[in-house]
Amino acid sequence: MESSTRPENCLLRLADVFPDLVGEMVALLRDSRPADPIADSISSLPFHGIGRNYVLTAPEGTPSPWVIALEQGEETVFLLGVDPSQSAVTWIDVLDGRDLPSPLPCQS
Repeated sequence: MESSTRPENCLLRLADVFPDLVGEMVALLRDSRPADPIADSISSLPFHGIGRNYVLTAPEGTPSPWVIALEQGEETVFLLGVDPSQSAVTWIDVLDGRDLPSPLPCQS
């Protein structure tokens, strides 16, 4: 996965860039953590790019002291970095080996 970040004036929503990924994460969150409001926020997360093999949903370096592991069966397929307020996902590590396509560049 290539490292890239997007300029601030070119932010897309994560759901626009990776709709299938968002659907999978929301379903897994609702199954494993039904009362957690993070599941409702996933589709509106901004897409900040891909850096250090993570999908960034906040600027790189944003504190994320909490991690949520999402599993399918016995396999952990996603790790979600969560901000200090425990209310927003800041990065997503996709562990199932899929290749994430690079998003289209911004159009001026």
